[in-house]
Amino acid sequence: MQHIVTIARNMRGALLAATIAAVVSLSPAGFAVISPVQAASTIKVVVNDQAITTMDVQGRARLLQLAMHLSPGAAAKAAQEELIDEKLRLQDGARRGVVVSEDAVVAALTSIASRSKMTLPQFEKALGSGGVPIKTFKDRIRAQMVWGRIVRSKIQQDIKAESADLIQQMRNREKNADAVTANDYMLQRVVFAVQRSASPAVVNRRKAEAEALRGKFRSCNEGLALARSLKEVAIVNVGRKLASEVPPGLKDALEKTAEGRLTPPERSDLGFEMYAICNKIAVTGEAAVAAGLDAEALDKRGEETSKKLTQELRQRANIVYR
Repeated sequence: MQHIVTIARNMRGALLAATIAAVVSLSPAGFAVISPVQAASTIKVVVNDQAITTMDVQGRARLLQLAMHLSPGAAAKAAQEELIDEKLRLQDGARRGVVVSEDAVVAALTSIASRSKMTLPQFEKALGSGGVPIKTFKDRIRAQMVWGRIVRSKIQQDIKAESADLIQQMRNREKNADAVTANDYMLQRVVFAVQRSASPAVVNRRKAEAEALRGKFRSCNEGLALARSLKEVAIVNVGRKLASEVPPGLKDALEKTAEGRLTPPERSDLGFEMYAICNKIAVTGEAAVAAGLDAEALDKRGEETSKKLTQELRQRANIVYR
């Protein structure tokens, strides 16, 4: 069961931040297992001629219990509605030609397993012991990856005209757009794991350990190697983060932190998190202006756009409850 708790604590970073749900870590005593149903699986809902079965709902409900600490009844209800949304989103992705390969899904699973200190087979076994089929987890990841691409594309289309208009206004006011600069970043996320039930003494100790690493961190090559040697510390390769993709809160910390150093530790559901800035890449001129606009727009519009598009899909869909 401890492996199941570890998985739950690591899910938030793995399921694509744009897709929406606060993840709560569970204690073994608090995890309510849904009793398996012995009857054969039957069709529960039909979404544009695609079926959702009782087995689909049961597997997803177990996953939601694990991730969100829902009661069995609430988890089952949320699972059914989530699966309907996913069917619609995947159908929309197919119409748009947005497809996520099996290799990409497996790569995401492998990354999650690694952060949970397990191999992929161990991860699958641990999920199974909590009543969650690996297919349930894979289906959720695939749907979120597809939908994330659709939402980002929609937002970028909406703000493209706005960016061009504001740049033109800047030129009309004779402000020099070429003087505007912004930074893209090559990042690694460093997480000092802390259970949500940890005592204040443990929390303070882990924060002190994170600060100690930050004080010694002078480059990604040496600093990340040191981090990997520490107990209960996970390193996640974020890769290149465009100026347009950095949320305002993190943006401030990155701008104040020198290349090759760590941002200050911030408390999260997982513990204390810092970002190693392995490279700062300056962009200038109109690209920097557009990047600043995109950062604000993406941060404010992501959830709103997702809800709006999903509502439109539901309004056009043929959904039959059995």
